[in-house]
Amino acid sequence: MAGRPRGAAPWLVAAARRWRDRPLWMLLPATVALLVIVLVPVVITIWLSLLNVNVSTLRQWLGAPFYGIHNFINAFTQPSTLGVTLGWSIFVSFAFSLLTTVVITPIGMLTAFSVHRRFRGRGVVRAIYLIPYVVPTFVTALTARVVFLNGSGLVDKILGGLGITNGQTYWLIGPNAYWAMQLTEIWATWPFIYLMTLAGLQAVPKEHYEASALDGAGKFQRMRYVIVPELAGVLKLAMLLSTLFHFGNFTLAFVMFGSPPPTGVEVLPIAAYYNAFDFFNYGVASAIAVITMVILIIPGYLYLRSTRLAGELA
Repeated sequence: MAGRPRGAAPWLVAAARRWRDRPLWMLLPATVALLVIVLVPVVITIWLSLLNVNVSTLRQWLGAPFYGIHNFINAFTQPSTLGVTLGWSIFVSFAFSLLTTVVITPIGMLTAFSVHRRFRGRGVVRAIYLIPYVVPTFVTALTARVVFLNGSGLVDKILGGLGITNGQTYWLIGPNAYWAMQLTEIWATWPFIYLMTLAGLQAVPKEHYEASALDGAGKFQRMRYVIVPELAGVLKLAMLLSTLFHFGNFTLAFVMFGSPPPTGVEVLPIAAYYNAFDFFNYGVASAIAVITMVILIIPGYLYLRSTRLAGELA
């Protein structure tokens, strides 16, 4: 047979043909990059979480004494110098990420609906909506640090002028620090839901709008029975990505509150950082990083599985 090496097995010829017809080799650079940037650090972190790595054993960190699950136990049972255990950091992270997503989802949806139809100046309004999202998190955190200054900050001045507080709220220390971080995150990230919703609205077929209008559906009926069901998949993905982003947000808490941060804002990335670079307990820090990865992987896996099942049933 022309083009077939003499004596070659048929399966080998078929494999060579598939390799030639499908240039999978073009994926090689991305695969190598993923291995170096993602897989290798993950493997090292998991291995470090099982070792007793601290200041005294850091020099021979790969040969540090094997510690098993003790780092994970210590993370949950032994409070840091700030009096925070891993359980508290997990609670703060979940509360922070879930509450942010719950608040910004209706805000993002309503703003997307407000600029979906054409009107004069729509492009300018759309651009204005994106301002909080394009500002770097570092700049947002520094600005919030000034805005929430005790007594002299903009927030205290407004609340004091309205008679809600006495102007001495202490947003950056104590229990109110969590709410300062929460409000800042809400202000900075709601345009993400807005963008995802706007993209979903562009994908809704015009025929659906026309058919609902012919059926006599009003504005709210079209929104409830046509638009929202069409946006269900986009909104699920947007809420998942939003929650995962908030869960791993390190920059906001670190820059906004400085060192050491209040216990109410010690999310998981902050707990891992201070265990590693302030307390030099690298084994516990690696254990916290592994637990964070597991927590972030679970909802992503469940979402992918649900979408796969939905596709099979469709």
